[in-house]
Amino acid sequence: MSYNRNKYKIILFKNGERLKSFFSSNNKKSILTKYNKLIGEKKPKFVIEFLSRKKVRFELGIVTTEGNGDTIFVKDSVGRTKQVSMGDSTYNIIKLLPYWKQEFIYSHQDKNKISFIELMDNHIQNTDFKQVFTLNNKLIIQNDDNFKLFSLKTVSDASRLIDIIEFEVLDVGRGDCLFVRDTDTVQRKQLYNLLESVGFDRGMLRKQYTY
Repeated sequence: MSYNRNKYKIILFKNGERLKSFFSSNNKKSILTKYNKLIGEKKPKFVIEFLSRKKVRFELGIVTTEGNGDTIFVKDSVGRTKQVSMGDSTYNIIKLLPYWKQEFIYSHQDKNKISFIELMDNHIQNTDFKQVFTLNNKLIIQNDDNFKLFSLKTVSDASRLIDIIEFEVLDVGRGDCLFVRDTDTVQRKQLYNLLESVGFDRGMLRKQYTY
């Protein structure tokens, strides 16, 4: 058997469809060791839940050229049962478990994407009093007259992020953050005016999705 036709592969699935291959081998023990290590990794605090504005779920599987495998089903984003597909591949699925991919946050200050840990370490960990807002799909951190702006893919992602930050802060007994969620039209207009006055574009602030 050639190298490109290894008996076993570790495959990442997205919503029941094959997405990418992580690892391949002819040795089942080697594949299982690698798979268990991946599954056993600590799950990030903030993981991907949306891609292209659509709910997404990931699974990590082991596939093989041996045997017939099992027919495996997963639930899609609206709860419908869907058969996991290997397309026209000759590989069969022998193991499948839920998995995740880390989500990133766009920092308008740094002009790049940062992780949740970087957000906490660089923008939340100092104990000066600060306010943390959500506005559409944005997260804003205000410290006196200093505003830091971050964009998420969806409004739901921004809401989820502020919940996680609040839990992390309160869990260690800190009281230096005031959390304000985007639930009020009057408050939203005040935020638009305030952020526009310090240089942020209102059109960008009003957007609810980014890709």
